[in-house]
Amino acid sequence: MPLKVVPRRDRKLNRLIKKGENLHLRRGERLYCPGDRGSELFLVRTGQIHLTTEDGGKKERVAGIIGPWEMAGEEGLVPDTVRRTGARAGEDSLVIPLDGSDVNRAFRTSSKTYGAFLAAKEEELALARALRGPKRAGGTARHLGALLLHLSDRLGRADNGEGVKLSIRIPHRVLADLAGCHRSTVTTILNDWIYDGVLTQEDGLLRILDPRSLAG
Repeated sequence: MPLKVVPRRDRKLNRLIKKGENLHLRRGERLYCPGDRGSELFLVRTGQIHLTTEDGGKKERVAGIIGPWEMAGEEGLVPDTVRRTGARAGEDSLVIPLDGSDVNRAFRTSSKTYGAFLAAKEEELALARALRGPKRAGGTARHLGALLLHLSDRLGRADNGEGVKLSIRIPHRVLADLAGCHRSTVTTILNDWIYDGVLTQEDGLLRILDPRSLAG
C-alpha cells in the first residue's frame, strides 16, 4: 500500500508537490524499468500507475496500482537505489517527480507523515499475507474480495449512501494479476457478486454495496 498524501497532514510534502513540474504519461507509457537506478518518487495527480514485474522474463504482470494522490517509486528515498519493479501508466496520467532526498527530509520532520508511511507498509504486508493463502474451496474469491476491500479503502469514496465506489477503472486482467488467478475467473466471480447484489459496475467503475460479503 503506497503512501497517500493528505495536504493538511503533509504540508511539507504538499509544498514540494506545488513546486514540482507535471509529467504527462500516455496509457502504456513507461515511467521506469526494473533494475533502473533512481533518486525520485512520483506523486500521481490523475490516472493510475501500474507497478510491473516480469514472469520468467517473458510476460509482464501488474504487481501493484498507484492511484490519485499516492506516491510511487519509494526506492527513491535512498539515492541511486535499484528499482525493484517497473512502472507504467495504466491510463493517461499526470505525475509529479519529487526528489527523494527532499521527501526523506519531509518524512523526518513530520511524525504524522512518517507514521502514515509505516502504516501503509503494514497494510501492504497484511494484503500480501491474505493473498498467500490456498485458493481451493473458494480461496480465489476470498483473495479477490480481500483485494477489492483493500483497493476500496485506498481509492474508494462513499457514494450517496449506496456503498463505496472505486475512483479508477481496473481491468479484469489487472485484478487477475493482483489476485494471482486467471482473468476468466475474475470475470466469473465479479458477475456472481453483481448478480447477488454484492457490488455493481457502472461505466467500468466498481461500487461495493456489501463489504461484509467480500470479507467473508
